[in-house]
Amino acid sequence: MFQVKTRVDYGLVIMVDLAKNQKSPRPISGLAKKLKVSSAYLIQIAQSLTKAGLISSREGVNGGYNLTRVASKISLLEIFEALEGNIKKRCSSLPGKCPHASDCEVKGPWDIILNDVKSILSKRSLASLIKK
Repeated sequence: MFQVKTRVDYGLVIMVDLAKNQKSPRPISGLAKKLKVSSAYLIQIAQSLTKAGLISSREGVNGGYNLTRVASKISLLEIFEALEGNIKKRCSSLPGKCPHASDCEVKGPWDIILNDVKSILSKRSLASLIKK
């Protein structure tokens, strides 16, 4: 079973909020209140998105966050990888740790599945998540 970590879930919520409100910078505090999570946690997530070049921040009274590109030019894969790193199998992230590596029956199928997941996420844009 696949599971999306909370960090990615909130990251997508931040990105969707910014995509829906592109006219002016959006402060994280309002979104944190709405989601009932700490501003510090959302700011930490926003910092990862900023570091990846997906959003930018502006300080001050009228400060907040903005997308760096239009939502249709930001892929879901970019968002996911900004928050979780490259999508890979657990066994390949722990080289030499799997006792079954030499005779693994699912390595090939998992490679195919993960490539499919990456392909789908790279083709779907942030704009596709915005309800019309």
